[in-house]
Amino acid sequence: MNSLKKLIDILDSMVDAHKHLLELTQEKRAILIGGDLQNLMQITHRENSIASEIEKLEIQRKQFVEEYLTTKGYTGTSFTLEEIIKRLNEASIEATLTTIGKQLRSIVQEISTVNKGNQQLIETSLAFLQYSINLLVPKDAPVGYGPKAKNKYASLLDAKV
Repeated sequence: MNSLKKLIDILDSMVDAHKHLLELTQEKRAILIGGDLQNLMQITHRENSIASEIEKLEIQRKQFVEEYLTTKGYTGTSFTLEEIIKRLNEASIEATLTTIGKQLRSIVQEISTVNKGNQQLIETSLAFLQYSINLLVPKDAPVGYGPKAKNKYASLLDAKV
């Protein structure tokens, strides 16, 4: 079962990367609330880095699983962790993989929840910005021609670009 040690190592790395991503998304929430754009850009860059790392780990996992199951005589290109566990005969490895799988699903669910909250904060901020802009920039006045037409400049900002 040494061959499955590599899979366990890959999955452990994925759990660690997802935990780091979760920490960053929670940090991002505080930054969004505080309105710190400089730190927001930095944390977004770090999130993208971690996401790239997770993608690489996922590719490694898929390649390993495909190679492992092919050597065991199974065909197919996409196997879930549950499908792999069903094909194992080693109880300790099954338990380890099951635990790691539950951990990974839990972290991913938590990341999703935090990201939804962050998205709502961003949407609220954008709505407030749009409202503020609408207060400062007037609606277009009808354009008139002729001697009685007046130009109205009642806004705080000149909307011409």
